Amino acid sequence: MEWYFILLIVLGGLAVLYLLFCIVIASVLLKAATTPVAHTIDDAREYQAKYEGMQFDDYDEKWSKQAFELDGVSGKIRGEIIFNPAMSPRNKVAIICHGHTWNRINSLKYAYLFYNKGYNVIIYDHAYFGLSDGEFTTLGLNEKLDLSAVIDLARETFGKDAIVALHGESMGAATVLCELGIRSDIDFVVADCPFSNTMKYYRELCTHLTHLPGFPIVDFANLMSKRKLGYDFTKVNPIEGVRASNAPICFIHGKADTYIRPSHSEAMSQASSNPLTELHLFEGAEHACSHCTDKELYTKVVSAFIDKVESSLN
Repeated sequence: MEWYFILLIVLGGLAVLYLLFCIVIASVLLKAATTPVAHTIDDAREYQAKYEGMQFDDYDEKWSKQAFELDGVSGKIRGEIIFNPAMSPRNKVAIICHGHTWNRINSLKYAYLFYNKGYNVIIYDHAYFGLSDGEFTTLGLNEKLDLSAVIDLARETFGKDAIVALHGESMGAATVLCELGIRSDIDFVVADCPFSNTMKYYRELCTHLTHLPGFPIVDFANLMSKRKLGYDFTKVNPIEGVRASNAPICFIHGKADTYIRPSHSEAMSQASSNPLTELHLFEGAEHACSHCTDKELYTKVVSAFIDKVESSLN
């Protein structure tokens, strides 16, 4: 046998082995993305208290709360409405969406911020997480539809003319931005460390974690996801929601975030057509850590943004 035939056979075998290896990695990636090990409510409370100094006295003993459950894409979505006694000429409500692997307890640090600005607050568990139903998560595809049901609840509870704000962290931020593509009754959004495009995000993350190119690993993962779960990565592109909406958005992103790069928020802030949209990059903050890195600055940034938006609504 000629040497070049042997070389072709060896190279072909190596290519097949590499593709099989990519398929294995793709399967692991898909499992981590859609069925991660999720924190329980108790886990989240313990973590927030230990690492972020969260005090639960107001939430546990003082705040007036009402539990709810709604029909979602994958079953019941469960959460709580926190009623604020502060009087305002116009009802105000903030809906807060937690990130991947977490639950509503992780939203409480942001709930305090809005509550202190006179907002009623809704926190809830995305499908698969916390106390909600669901066998997997889709990082925005189905979650935006569940969020829409929560917004309907907010409108029914606080009135059609109520100011409705959305706050999201990571996966939650991607969800609230996707929501802008299907609803026009959102007054403003705070998006903390969102991704702009799922395929771009997964490819970057794959390379960061494995030091391998995102292609074809992410493409294999997407094929598996579409076949098994009906979740198509290419259908979750928060930047499209930003482009479709005129809602003002406050983008917040940690400069040290290697999980979702700050360039995602930078691109989306440029894509927003609203002149009130802002971008704030937090020095030294890793993924979803802007608030705990500099709570005072975070509160100042969001509070000033709320004041600016409310002035434009009057």
